[in-house]
Amino acid sequence: MNEQRDFLSSRELHDNPFRVSEGYFDSLEDRMMARIAAEDAALAAERPKRPAWRILKPALTLAAMFALIFGMGYGVLSLTHTLDRGTGTTSVEDYASAEEQMIRPLSIINYYQTAEPADETGEIDEETLVSYLTSELTYADLAAIYAQSF
Repeated sequence: MNEQRDFLSSRELHDNPFRVSEGYFDSLEDRMMARIAAEDAALAAERPKRPAWRILKPALTLAAMFALIFGMGYGVLSLTHTLDRGTGTTSVEDYASAEEQMIRPLSIINYYQTAEPADETGEIDEETLVSYLTSELTYADLAAIYAQSF
């Protein structure tokens, strides 16, 4: 049992234990092509045609998502009564309160009455008008006036 053997010089370890039978690789390509053709035929026989539902499913899902998003937006607008804001009629009192809120306390007439007119004709001269516009209006107001003039 204590006998030591030199494993590297052993002839048994140098021989290849795996062998291929004669002519195996000569017919390998033909056998593989026959197997692939048989598997393709079996898959083609098993595979049914695609139903219309599987073809239309992505398009119908997309349409349903758009309808859901539109419905949610419409629901929010109707719950907050945002849709009804522009459709109702307003009374004279509503116009009067809006006018009181929107007119500046110092209008052009009040400004003109506090300033001395440059001439006796009673008309507002250009210098008074320009000084009023620059002192009382913002750039956004001036842009809105300019846009309305065209």
